[in-house]
Amino acid sequence: MPNNCGSYKRSKRPGMTAIIINRDRVLLLKRRRVPIILNPGIWGFLSGGRDKNEAYINTAYREIMEETGIDKDKLTLLSSMYGIDCFDRRRRIKWQNAIFFFRSSTSRVKLDIENRSFRWAPVRDIKEHRMYTNVFCNEAKVLNKLEELRR
Repeated sequence: MPNNCGSYKRSKRPGMTAIIINRDRVLLLKRRRVPIILNPGIWGFLSGGRDKNEAYINTAYREIMEETGIDKDKLTLLSSMYGIDCFDRRRRIKWQNAIFFFRSSTSRVKLDIENRSFRWAPVRDIKEHRMYTNVFCNEAKVLNKLEELRR
């Protein structure tokens, strides 16, 4: 996986990634293999595009509800990071996302059509790329923050 995505074309697709922690596990979603979505077929964190003039945090709450059925009142915002480069290897593009870290009081997930499956994974599995695909140009920065917050 690339650590810097210098050779990737920059896209103006504003978005966000939500990393949701429940107990000592992190929610991973398996993307459907549909050509119109970014990073089809991978296991990764919840992500979504920002609507015009929508605040990034509101994008996060909207996308979490749409993709998992987890309501805002079941989430506690732990931290955020802005300007994190994400990439799509197949299309060779990169874009900047806001990253939000949440603690969830529920492990119940109701998937939408974008995702095929979900699992609550230990951070160890994510760091070792077991049933997880990196989509961050600087993955270490994001995973270090996750490691710090999950305790």
